[in-house]
Amino acid sequence: MTPRSDGDNENMEKDNDNANVNDNAIEYTAADMVTKMEGNDGEDGDDDDVNNNTSKGVNDGEDGEDGEDGEKVYERKRGRFSDEDGNLKFVNLIVRFPCCIFWVILLLCILLSFMLIAIVSQEGNPFADPGSQSDLGDERSIQFDSLRLAAKNAEEARDELSTNNAVAIKRQSESADFTYWVFEAETSEGVFGSAESISAMKEAFDLFLEDENFDQYCLLKYPDVSTTTDDSSNNSATTTTTAEPYCEKPTTPLNIYYASEWNTDQVATVLEQLKVPGNIDTFNNLALCYTLQLFCESLSADDISQDDIAWTRELARNLTDIVQYWDGSGEMVSDFTQVTEFAAYLKEISIYKGLVDFGFDIGFSVDNQVSKYSRGLLLWGGPLDTTNVTAEDKEDVDDADSTERKDYIVENFLDEMDKQADGNTHAEINSYYFMGALILEVLLAIVQQDGMLAIFSLVFVFFWLRINTGSWFLSFVGIFEIFFSIPVAWFLFSVVFQIKYFAFLNSLSIFIVAAIGADDIFIFMDAYKQSRHKHPENLVSLETRMSWVYRRTGTAMAITSATTCAAFLCTLITPLVSIQSFGIFAAFVIFIDYVLVMTLFCTSVVIYHNRYENRGCCGCCCTDCTRTDPTPTQAALEAAQSEEDEGAKEERVSEFFRTKVAGFIGGSLRRLVLAIIFLAWIGIAIWQATQIEPTKEAEQFLDENHPLQKSITILNNEFPTAEDDENLRVYYAWGLGEVDRSGVNLLLDPDNSGKAVYLDSFDFNEQCQTELVNVCAKIKIDPQYEGLIKRKDGLGQVFCFMEELGAYNVKGNLNDCDYVQQGEWKNEDWQVAPADLSSIMGDFLQQRSCQQDQTDTISSFYNKELGWDGQTLTYAAISVESLVLNPFSQEPESTTRREYDQFIALSKELDDTVSQYCSGPVIVTDLDGIFVFMNNQRIYVQTAIQSSLLGVSIAFVVLLVSTQVFHIALFASFSIAAVLVSVVGVMVMLGWQLGSIESILIGITAGFSVDYVVHLAHAYETAEGDTAARVSAAFGDMGISVFNGMITSVAASIPLFFCQLQFFAKFGTFLCLTIAFSWIFANFAFMSALAQFKIPLKKGGWRL
Repeated sequence: MTPRSDGDNENMEKDNDNANVNDNAIEYTAADMVTKMEGNDGEDGDDDDVNNNTSKGVNDGEDGEDGEDGEKVYERKRGRFSDEDGNLKFVNLIVRFPCCIFWVILLLCILLSFMLIAIVSQEGNPFADPGSQSDLGDERSIQFDSLRLAAKNAEEARDELSTNNAVAIKRQSESADFTYWVFEAETSEGVFGSAESISAMKEAFDLFLEDENFDQYCLLKYPDVSTTTDDSSNNSATTTTTAEPYCEKPTTPLNIYYASEWNTDQVATVLEQLKVPGNIDTFNNLALCYTLQLFCESLSADDISQDDIAWTRELARNLTDIVQYWDGSGEMVSDFTQVTEFAAYLKEISIYKGLVDFGFDIGFSVDNQVSKYSRGLLLWGGPLDTTNVTAEDKEDVDDADSTERKDYIVENFLDEMDKQADGNTHAEINSYYFMGALILEVLLAIVQQDGMLAIFSLVFVFFWLRINTGSWFLSFVGIFEIFFSIPVAWFLFSVVFQIKYFAFLNSLSIFIVAAIGADDIFIFMDAYKQSRHKHPENLVSLETRMSWVYRRTGTAMAITSATTCAAFLCTLITPLVSIQSFGIFAAFVIFIDYVLVMTLFCTSVVIYHNRYENRGCCGCCCTDCTRTDPTPTQAALEAAQSEEDEGAKEERVSEFFRTKVAGFIGGSLRRLVLAIIFLAWIGIAIWQATQIEPTKEAEQFLDENHPLQKSITILNNEFPTAEDDENLRVYYAWGLGEVDRSGVNLLLDPDNSGKAVYLDSFDFNEQCQTELVNVCAKIKIDPQYEGLIKRKDGLGQVFCFMEELGAYNVKGNLNDCDYVQQGEWKNEDWQVAPADLSSIMGDFLQQRSCQQDQTDTISSFYNKELGWDGQTLTYAAISVESLVLNPFSQEPESTTRREYDQFIALSKELDDTVSQYCSGPVIVTDLDGIFVFMNNQRIYVQTAIQSSLLGVSIAFVVLLVSTQVFHIALFASFSIAAVLVSVVGVMVMLGWQLGSIESILIGITAGFSVDYVVHLAHAYETAEGDTAARVSAAFGDMGISVFNGMITSVAASIPLFFCQLQFFAKFGTFLCLTIAFSWIFANFAFMSALAQFKIPLKKGGWRL
């Protein structure tokens, strides 16, 4: 585009005056021509007579006479929005000052975009946290926020009290990051079936373990400090022995295969004993008491023989003697088959299974001693330097450590890790890795790669615009208005309307506007081209010509834009804020695109007409950019007078639709064939659509062949829940009421989900404490919970701060974890008087918990269970670890709901015991949003059904109001419904299940499928003549525009097929299917129905 020169600015009014003079001359000539065409006597009248009596156009919706090709022609009269010549006043303004208006709109779009960038850059990441969305009125959401907000308040209060109290943290004593290796066998022997595959897996870990600087970054294990006192003399002496810390070994079965010592004979002896039927059951029954001294009271001494006890103790000693050398520091055990067999049997022993269950897959057992998959976990430590860290500074220290650790890994290991993960490196296995410090970069690279594919979509749209408009200038303006619809709509969305929840889904709007925006441009441009040879009386002036174009396209695009916006706004019926945000933002984008087409693009067409259209250089200005003389409108009028049709070239495609396609539809036999085909397909699609069912597997984030997704899929599906796995914690809390939702609106304030409510009736008395300890003990050993709660060392995983508080109250410290875990303190007076809590809680929170190898303090390990705010205990909670659910994957609703119902059943048992003494109902929730997402999955399905049906209904209402013809609105709605059913049916054929992605896409189908049928319906309704003439006119006027819109939309969706992010990949397939079916049903089903039934249209008013 060449900007207007200063000379142009100075002579603008002179150019406009000259144009008006030329237009007056054209007007007179046109009157003669029209009079001649209408068979009058050829006498000239004055200009007013010409304008008022002979010129035809669309004005203010009044009926007129039939024009060429069955098109309605209206008398042009002065009206509210039109001048005395019947031209639109707004169009007159554009024609007179095109450059000024063009630059004002252009600069306004740029200004709003820069303002938006400045605002977003100040606020940081524009996307809202997707985890914050939920149905605020749902029980799961209420209980989730009730505990989450209370725990946040208590943690912040404790941190505030300790801000000035620096805590000494040992160097690399806390787990700060992880590296996962996942292995997949390429042979039937499994990953442990050959020495080559075992050594290949060992190479992956040796990358780190053999590095000389690894000990500066690994998770360090600090041995217990031993203290001895010499009282042999009068002067007693105390000696403290401190061993050097060492790197925690990786969690992997390779530690067994590379044991520092392996006694083949001893292992064989143990295996012989374990193979005896009944021996494993006997050992599992007795080992907890006679090897760990736990819960002996649960055994009946009358049923136990002394021989069994002695055998159990002897076997435990042998097993302990064998496993103590599993450190991964030796050479590979030569008899690795014996290692595999021993691991299979050890997996059956409850207190030892945790040593082997992590690295062998779900199918590995005594009967199947082949593991196709294996995994290993290496932990990295922090802080990297011994330091005194306050709660306020800890986050900054962690961030600095993370950066240093990441640089160390990237510089020293990343290339070798990629080599290990290369499928050609090892013939026996495939290796995959992911790491916390690297996964964000991997995902960012994926997002950038997928974003580049979006650019390809826009590039194709640009070149297709160039082909169809014939102008580089118009193509640049068209792609500009499409692209800038996003930031302008975003500015209105976030700044004007103050909607702060910007969902990740909103990024899809770029593809939506690329499809719909291009469609509007084609319709406007095709109308402009058709104006050269339709009704020459519209060529009397550029104002008259553009008024005809504006009226012809404005109404049709207004109807489609309004219908599309309304269909997207149907998402407001869902309680999920991310979908609401997407629907509102998409509606804004569609609205802004419509406004820019009718203003910016319309203005650019006038500039194109004045300066570029009759010049070479492919429709742009290469040399002289002044106005052309004669103007294209003058040339078109002269051609019409001399009966030369300059628009014949452009008309050929329109003529094809007017004659060939309309003629195809006109044949009754062909309509019958089409009806049979469509009805058969609809029947198949309905049958397939009814087969869709909720997903039964964890939803995939990336393409199934992406290495990261493959490793995640293997981890989720191919391994049992191991004792070393971190599964979902489910909390049972007392002392909290339902969250206060007053004034909560997540769209306007995503960070405000309510206020925590504390029950005044909560009483943490001695009996309440006793009942908490009792239920913790019951859950640990009760066999009815084995299928619900994960077990470790034969005990259910229950996290009960009351046990450690009781032991601390007796002994004054938690140094002796055996004393704590074996429950010897229960024989003392261990309950804490409520009045004494404030005096002991400060030191108790700083004690090292006996959970998790004493790596966490009580305050950090029980930061969600302990509601201590520095002064009072606002609530108390226990938590259990789920056997099935984990916080890192989103399981199908059916799986999660089955587990949730069991946790609710457990809460009812707790209500009957604990609640009556702690004075308050129990709240049940997780704090990872898994139960909330379970409910969201149900909402996705409901929203898909409700939004799609409502979208079709709204389309019917808009069409009925705009056309005032019942059967047109009805047939068009049937076409939209057919598209909906067809898309869902093909989804099932493609093997899709109804997950969150699919539900969202189905919900917005109506919004995508209305455009083509609405354009054809409006063109049919505004045409004149009988049914055949209307069908022909509708295809002639809109056929090429609808076809171009379909081509750009389908082509824009194709790059999405190659996206790694599953949402974009599925959206591309969905967009392609929806657009293709919309075009097919609009052209061949909807128009065939109109042609078949031949229902006449009455003139004026409602034509029902």
